[in-house]
Amino acid sequence: MIDPVSRAYQQFDDARPLVRPTYNQLEVTLLPPYGDPEVHIPGEIGTYLVAGVLVNAVTERLHEA
Repeated sequence: MIDPVSRAYQQFDDARPLVRPTYNQLEVTLLPPYGDPEVHIPGEIGTYLVAGVLVNAVTERLHEA
C-alpha cells in the first residue's frame, strides 16, 4: 500500500509548472519573471504578443506619415 502512495507523491514532485530554463542573460533581463533563471512560458508568450502589437502599431504610424 505504501509503494503506490509514494509513487503518486513522486509524480506530483516531478511535475513542473510551465517554465523553461533560460539560456542567456538577455532572457533573464527581458522576459518575465525578470531576474529569475526560469522563464514562465505564458509570460514569455505574452511578452512577445505585446511586443508584436507595439511594433505593428509603430509600423502603421510610420507608414501613414
